[in-house]
Amino acid sequence: MAFIRHRHSFFCLLAVVASILTVTVSVNPPNIVLMMLDDMGWADFQSHDPLMVTPNIRKLREEGMFLNQSYVLPQCVPTRGALLTGRYPHTYGLQDGQAIREDTIFYLNENLTTLPQELKKVNPLYQTHMVGKWHLGHCHPGLYPQARGFDSFYGILLGGHQSFYYHNATGNVYDFRDGDNIDWSAWGNYTTDLFHTRAKKILEEDIDYTKPFFFYMSYYAAHKPFEVPQAYRDQYCSHVTNDTRQIHCAMAARADDSIGQLLQVLKDKGVYNNTVILLLSDNGGPALTGSSVNWPLRGTKQTIYEGGTRSYTIVRAPGLAATNVTWPGMIHAIDWLPTLVKAAGGSKPSYVHGKNMWNKLKKNIASPRTEFIYNINDWETRNHSAFRYNEWKLIKGKPGPTKKCGWFPPYQLLLNQSYPWGLDGVKVNDTIALYNIEKDPEERNDVYNDPANAAIVQTIEDQIEKYLGVPGKQGLYPLQPFVIPRLPAGDNVDENGALATCTCHPAGLAASTACT
Repeated sequence: MAFIRHRHSFFCLLAVVASILTVTVSVNPPNIVLMMLDDMGWADFQSHDPLMVTPNIRKLREEGMFLNQSYVLPQCVPTRGALLTGRYPHTYGLQDGQAIREDTIFYLNENLTTLPQELKKVNPLYQTHMVGKWHLGHCHPGLYPQARGFDSFYGILLGGHQSFYYHNATGNVYDFRDGDNIDWSAWGNYTTDLFHTRAKKILEEDIDYTKPFFFYMSYYAAHKPFEVPQAYRDQYCSHVTNDTRQIHCAMAARADDSIGQLLQVLKDKGVYNNTVILLLSDNGGPALTGSSVNWPLRGTKQTIYEGGTRSYTIVRAPGLAATNVTWPGMIHAIDWLPTLVKAAGGSKPSYVHGKNMWNKLKKNIASPRTEFIYNINDWETRNHSAFRYNEWKLIKGKPGPTKKCGWFPPYQLLLNQSYPWGLDGVKVNDTIALYNIEKDPEERNDVYNDPANAAIVQTIEDQIEKYLGVPGKQGLYPLQPFVIPRLPAGDNVDENGALATCTCHPAGLAASTACT
């Protein structure tokens, strides 16, 4: 009998081991491709404006899910910080895009863990590559993408470039890199073309498709300056009669064509159907220039209105229960890190502020998010905050520059009127406003002074205390005051006219990353 018992135990052990081995072998972690467009407004896509030419993005939307309430920050720097860390930017001083410029020494806190680093924790086999705009730190090599979890980087460290051809940031500082090194060969070549060529090479030649990969394609299109080769205007957008809108159309169309070609490489390699693809814009379009359009949403980039913070977002992934659908739930930039980590087979890191939405998206069921912080910006020229609680949105302070707080239709709705449009009659409450976003997504009716809404205002105020804390009580997401440390004039450029490095020395970096 003892032999039988031992034999039974032995076979049970074998069964357990076999089960474990089977699970291990069957795990096939997905590839993850993150495509971020720059300053693309709500109506800068073909599905929202039929004059725009973005057929590849439209096809991706048909194959996946369109996220109707996907929120980002009003500017690119805080959005990129939120997306790559899963934490609200105001908690680490990155709440305004002016923090990281060619003449500042600010950066994404060196002690924060990024999405590519988290993916490597989940599975060390993840290959991580980035092409495009970084804009999270340039004053020390320990802040560059390859020190923040990426195996390779090709692109620009800053935003605010003055040319798509000469890659000069404000102050005529040259900014284009291949890894940690300045790449002078990029000079004179169109930014989107450079990014596309390198991205295609990485996907065709550099990735080992027996292992999972994370690829971050961070386009600079369609950020200003509004430049595009005439050939692209003729090829894609000759039907657009307004000159500025035609340029914007061609910039977006060139990025869309790149997206289509890169996705085709994944199909040719046989991995397209095991790849999670996330496409979004980093903030609303600037709109005042007459090129980008957020219509019918209110506001532009740099405002806390929906037009500045609601991002055109698509998810395509293996195993989606529904495709070619609109997912109406709320999701914020801070949710993408825990969501993509879960997609890779990991668990939500304890330090993140975001929610894991993976199973909700896959099953096409309701979002668990009922509240979030749009942003808290204490910089003296912004000085605003906004909070969401279910359908209600409370704005405190100045929503944004007054001239950017209106509604800006596409030119074809205005017949012969010229850009920019007058904002006569637009009133901005610089103190406090309340909107019902479900009923009034265009934010035309401020109902703060309606006595019937006093209780909901108090509820949101209570939530704000919980977020930020009160004297003697720590909040969940306390504010780190916004400060811009600036470099002495001339210290941001090296002897060759390129963006200088080693102009800051973050205390949290290991000695091995010190500048010499």
